[in-house]
Amino acid sequence: MIIKNSALITFFIFVYTTLGNNFSLMGQPVVKPVAINYETKKINLINHSSYAVSKKDNKNIDQLKTLKWYTLDITLKEGEFADTVRQFWLNFNTSSTLKKDTTLILKLGNKNQESLLFEYKHNQLVLVGRTGFGSRINDLSVRGDYWRLNLPIKKQSVQQFYLLINKYQYNIAHQYPYLETFDTAYHEKVEELISAPASFKTLKLWVAGFYFAVFVYCCLKYFLQRRLKSYLYCALASISLFLRYSLQVDALIIEMDWLPWLNNDFIFLLSFIPQSIFYILFLSEFLQVKQSKWLNIYLNICLLQWLLMLIIMPVHFVWPEQSVITKVFWKYNALPFLILLLWLSYHTRPKPNRGYLKFAFIGLVTLAAAFIFVVVPKWLVASGDLPGWYHHLNARYDLITLAFVVDTILFLTALAYKDRRDELERVNLKIKNTENEHKILRLQMNPHFIFNCLNSINLYIEQNDSTLASDYLSKFSQLMRLSLVHSRKEKIVLTEEIMSLRLYLEMESMRFKGKLNYVFDIDDNVDADFIEIPPMLIQPYIENAIWHGLMHKKQGGKISIKISQDFTAQTLNITIEDDGIGRKKAGELKSKAAEKDKSYGTLITSERIAVFNKKFNADTRVHIEDLYHENNEAAGTLVSINLHLV
Repeated sequence: MIIKNSALITFFIFVYTTLGNNFSLMGQPVVKPVAINYETKKINLINHSSYAVSKKDNKNIDQLKTLKWYTLDITLKEGEFADTVRQFWLNFNTSSTLKKDTTLILKLGNKNQESLLFEYKHNQLVLVGRTGFGSRINDLSVRGDYWRLNLPIKKQSVQQFYLLINKYQYNIAHQYPYLETFDTAYHEKVEELISAPASFKTLKLWVAGFYFAVFVYCCLKYFLQRRLKSYLYCALASISLFLRYSLQVDALIIEMDWLPWLNNDFIFLLSFIPQSIFYILFLSEFLQVKQSKWLNIYLNICLLQWLLMLIIMPVHFVWPEQSVITKVFWKYNALPFLILLLWLSYHTRPKPNRGYLKFAFIGLVTLAAAFIFVVVPKWLVASGDLPGWYHHLNARYDLITLAFVVDTILFLTALAYKDRRDELERVNLKIKNTENEHKILRLQMNPHFIFNCLNSINLYIEQNDSTLASDYLSKFSQLMRLSLVHSRKEKIVLTEEIMSLRLYLEMESMRFKGKLNYVFDIDDNVDADFIEIPPMLIQPYIENAIWHGLMHKKQGGKISIKISQDFTAQTLNITIEDDGIGRKKAGELKSKAAEKDKSYGTLITSERIAVFNKKFNADTRVHIEDLYHENNEAAGTLVSINLHLV
């Protein structure tokens, strides 16, 4: 029985070879069938298949018979066919001696084209499977694999197959497919993963995740903090890059049954357009390109080029022969962008007072260098015959992706640097405005106080009390001189502040004709000649104690100023205590003049303390407490100032 079956198979092979010879009369050379047996592991289709190229879309066996066929051998050099070639056909036959049906793997040499496998049955081509760039994900013969096709082998039979490689965006490359078993294919995949420095898919997923994080960060900065267009364009460019890398590894699938021509690969190619447009807009906004006339004009030309690509790419998808215009746009679309990168690198060279530009400069130079290394040699060497190390480096490392990641990190650093600089400028401007207000306050003193001082001097003159008038005028001039000197300083020594306070209290005591008593209690461990505090920090609170607490008491009152130093906490503790009528009763009397002075003087002082704390990283605090007698009557007010020594 075994002998009969073997003889039958031999007979079929003889008949098939005879028919093949007849078919060769119509232009197809005779090739040996691929012998499939139990020892088959891996078989190259060289000398086991024939090929033909076509400038048309051939869809049936009659059209294939009109093509000129050649034996696939080693004389077919690796490279690309001409732009006008739309189809590359391979024909091979299998002869199986297996006793049961099985499935082998057809491994392609290039995945950049859509590849369809047909079996010749009953004088027609029957689709077996498809793969390659341009195929829908759900239509792949081997799930998630753009290199391999399932090849069904029937037991003890001869089969004829046709492999069609359609042009899809790129020119068709010469290739030598081969057959292999599942075990061989599995070991190949394992070796590919081991030899690679990192999983291609894992790397792209990390990059996609990185750009999604950048997108979220820029959106938060734009919508919650600063409505800067730089953050908006950076967010849009980042989400485009996220889409691009997600589509590249099929992590995101955008395919719909009602649009059969739409596939992930086509959207992946289109994603280059919004990515480039928003990135250029980001560069224009962040680097303030509008200030340079010619650079701004060229940048707008680059934007126009990418808008035209929205038309060119779909046209090229439908008509892949490439006209002269589409060929130039398709092959050299990165050239204007590279020139823009080089021009912007010169434009952003480090400048004084614009330190953030150094990060942008390094990012642009890195990206330009990657484009020069990866793209320019392909433009200059038309034959594509580049050194092996060059192809190995490009295949092993995605330099453009790495350069974009580095560029993004550096530009985010530049954005943060610029934000920090702008924030410091705003803070400094606010500090200067506050300091100007403080200077005006220190120069002007209290207008009521000055008016009353002049009235007192005039009264002493009218009373012919020249001694008091001279003494009062001397104190007044000293106080005004100190106020003028202190207005030019951010901090003064404590001794000078105490001197000003003594002059102020002496003059107020003279005006109140002895009804105002005051006492200074300064601890011996306080080094008043070295400790520095903001000028006129204490005076507004003493003034409030006089006007709010003591001026309403007929018998007058007393103010106690106590100054001590806490070496453990590194603070200077100042208390101002009066035995006046208290804040509650003073509020009921509603002394309008006093209220205005209070709101002005204490408010400015509070702002000064806040600015002082922020500028010197201090922790100065003011606490106001109402004092009461045992019968719950107001006993005065206590102001505590804790000044952190810096």
